[in-house]
Amino acid sequence: MNNISKDGKIAAVAAHITFIGPVIAYFINMDEKNEFGNFYIRQSIGILAIFFVIGALVAAVPSPMAAYGFYLFVTILWLYSFSGALSNQYRLLPVIGQYFQKWFSNKNK
Repeated sequence: MNNISKDGKIAAVAAHITFIGPVIAYFINMDEKNEFGNFYIRQSIGILAIFFVIGALVAAVPSPMAAYGFYLFVTILWLYSFSGALSNQYRLLPVIGQYFQKWFSNKNK
């Protein structure tokens, strides 16, 4: 928590702002390359990927309850990640967060 810079926190919080947030956060974090900012940029991209991929599947189901459940699920993921960014804590999303960190990292591990 001591190595979180102001720009890193700004990038982490900005990454959660609508669909353009990860792009804005990427440019904020471009010079300093703060790991906290990178962590939440990857988490946010993952949440957006879930939104689009699962959202396309839910759209094919003609049930309002499926849509409500989907939006509730994505909102909970977003709130969990956003609260971690605000509180200066690295919070992986349950089950899938580790995969987002691996898939959206620019390091080949």
